[in-house]
Amino acid sequence: MKTLLTVLSAAALMSTLSFGADSKYKEGSCCDKAAKKGEKCAHPCCVDAEKAGKVCEKCNKK
Repeated sequence: MKTLLTVLSAAALMSTLSFGADSKYKEGSCCDKAAKKGEKCAHPCCVDAEKAGKVCEKCNKK
């Protein structure tokens, strides 16, 4: 039972860490906030960047 609990805990931790690392947006940006709501950012600069297959550099500064 302890082994099963350990394995499940490790799997949950690894999936949480990998999920957070997949975000292509800077934490707290307008794009990030929209993505967390399951939406796309409606700012014109972000829409243009999305059409080009990129991330808006103005709103997602490194």
